[in-house]
Amino acid sequence: MLPGREDFWNIGYPLPAILVYLAAPIILAAVVYGIRRRSLMWRLGKPVEDFGPMGPRIREFIGLGVVDLLAHRKFVKHELYPGIMHFALFWGFLILLLATTVAAIEFNAEEYLNWEFPTVEYRVAAGFAWDIFGGALAAIGLVMAALRRYVVRPNRLHSYSDNWVVLGYLALLLFTGFLIEGARIGATELNPASRFFDEGVAGWSPIGWTFAKALDGLGLSASGMKDLQQVMWWTHAGIFTAGFVYIAVGYKHLSHIVVSPANIFLRPKKPRGALRPMGDFETLETFGAKDITDFTWWQNLNFDACTNCGRCEEQCPAWASGKPLSPRAVMQDMKAFMEERAPVLLATPAGETPPPPERSMVGEVIGEDVLWACTSCAACVEACPVFINHIDTIVDMRRYLVLEESRLPQTAQDALENLEQRGHPWRGTTLTRTSWMEGQDVPTIEENPDADVLLWVGCTGALVERNVQVTRAAASILRKAGVNFAVLGNSETCTGDPARRMGNEYLFQVLARQNIETLKAVNPKTILTTCPHCFNTMKNEYPEFGGVFNVQHYSEFMAKLIDDGKLRALATVTAEKTTYHDSCFLGRHNGIYDAPRRIAAAIPGLEMVEMKRCRDRAFCCGAGGGRMWMEEEGTRINHMRTDQFLETDAESITLSCPFCLQMMEEGISAKGVGDTKSAKDLLEIMDATMEGAGEGTESTATTAAGTGGPAD
Repeated sequence: MLPGREDFWNIGYPLPAILVYLAAPIILAAVVYGIRRRSLMWRLGKPVEDFGPMGPRIREFIGLGVVDLLAHRKFVKHELYPGIMHFALFWGFLILLLATTVAAIEFNAEEYLNWEFPTVEYRVAAGFAWDIFGGALAAIGLVMAALRRYVVRPNRLHSYSDNWVVLGYLALLLFTGFLIEGARIGATELNPASRFFDEGVAGWSPIGWTFAKALDGLGLSASGMKDLQQVMWWTHAGIFTAGFVYIAVGYKHLSHIVVSPANIFLRPKKPRGALRPMGDFETLETFGAKDITDFTWWQNLNFDACTNCGRCEEQCPAWASGKPLSPRAVMQDMKAFMEERAPVLLATPAGETPPPPERSMVGEVIGEDVLWACTSCAACVEACPVFINHIDTIVDMRRYLVLEESRLPQTAQDALENLEQRGHPWRGTTLTRTSWMEGQDVPTIEENPDADVLLWVGCTGALVERNVQVTRAAASILRKAGVNFAVLGNSETCTGDPARRMGNEYLFQVLARQNIETLKAVNPKTILTTCPHCFNTMKNEYPEFGGVFNVQHYSEFMAKLIDDGKLRALATVTAEKTTYHDSCFLGRHNGIYDAPRRIAAAIPGLEMVEMKRCRDRAFCCGAGGGRMWMEEEGTRINHMRTDQFLETDAESITLSCPFCLQMMEEGISAKGVGDTKSAKDLLEIMDATMEGAGEGTESTATTAAGTGGPAD
């Protein structure tokens, strides 16, 4: 006889085994049916371009994705309590499932193959592991989940409606399992006389023994425990089977256990900062997304993969400032729309036009005000534990509004018209692309074709007076460091970032191809940008159109100049406490967090303090996604970020993005603290406090003063 508890004790073999073997194919069929049904919905979408080979994808998923998934690293990273809760639930029930599976293998190997499975030798000790690391861990997770959802109840859990079903199902499954073990121990092994246990193995099942003692304390006889064990066994089996069928067929909340890993594994291999390509306009039949068939199949998979956890919503600056956009709601509403729309599309014969949806996807399911509220800051993408990309879906619907319907905010329309007519989005500026160069020793690429660095000035750096100072500081620093650089001057035009984020993909492609042609003609060794938006577009999106260049943001480039000894701090620097604001397109979109801080650390007297929302959890300034040129109603996002700055005792907020600089200066002014607080670009501080190797303090001060930069 196998050591440990007897298989099918008190159940009457072989009937239970037969029923289990019948239930298994029912569960498997339900799972296959559910996955097939949903996959048909997903595949109504378009193919994913550049999906890439499977080998590297599998290696990455095993090496990184599985670690993140199984260890719940992305949960624990920022939120310890829910991270531990999910870890306990996931691993607790997984270990219990593993225990059941191993027991089934052991029994069948012995019964039908006359073979002792290797784990049998350790069955008693393994039972302890199943009990503690399975049952106890799952129970801890359930208690934590119940407390979090019904006692603490964070704001982001406001839309959970089926929690009681999910938690109730798991609790019943666990409780009946404990009762089965407790009743069996109570009926066979409990010795109430003097010892905890008799000569059996009850001691290796501490939770089961605890339940046995409780049943005994309630006055239940051995015969009663035997009857209870039999009833609970069948109840437990029924709950398990019915729950799996319910989840698989209805695709309810726990289906994300299967779909979320699939979403992680199948995600497109493109940089986070790059929007989904739209394709060749000459071959496109529709522009943007007005139906689920206009998304990719992976975007449709996103809708099912969403766990409705609310992490994206909690991090979203639009939601925090009272705007109607909730990234979680977009995914959940699109999931409901897909369930409503897909059966109609699947039932439409090939070659026939499907009937229009009862509700328009853009406008009714997802409101236009929701779509225009997005700053494309990627806070939602960073927070999502299953790697959903909300931005691609939102921008695809914007593309439909702009290119098909010509429906967009008037201020956005004005910016796009200016882009099309003048090559930049700034209306009313009196500056030109070369105004900032007046009185500066800055060569154009025609004058210095052998330049090592092409300084990309950008629209804002050339045409907005405040940011002209930053551009001059950049040129001054490059001169101090002895960098051989040049600029395009009047040959430069907008990278197209505002057009693409606002949904005018056609205009973006026109500008992108124009710039790529210009850049290929001069063949720059390195393109240096002061704007994270220009940096992101040229680095991550131009390669799609054949524009592959070595693009760097100034923060990394300047940090290396300091590391290489080509820049050094002046001997005397006025002490100042500052905090650094992480630009969304530099930080979350491109992972650059340390370089700006390394620069700040190299300036003596500059003390850096962090805001509560910093690095990958930094709060957006509100200017991204084309929002820089749109009116903002209600609470302004940049005012919220300004409040976060004012919560520190810093005298200034340091930035490395021209949009962020403008937004923070406006916020400081609006809060009425302009006399004591300031916003500065990191380049301005560098230019005023650093010199090139071999330069003296006096010559450096003179150079800084002559640039029209911070020393003016």
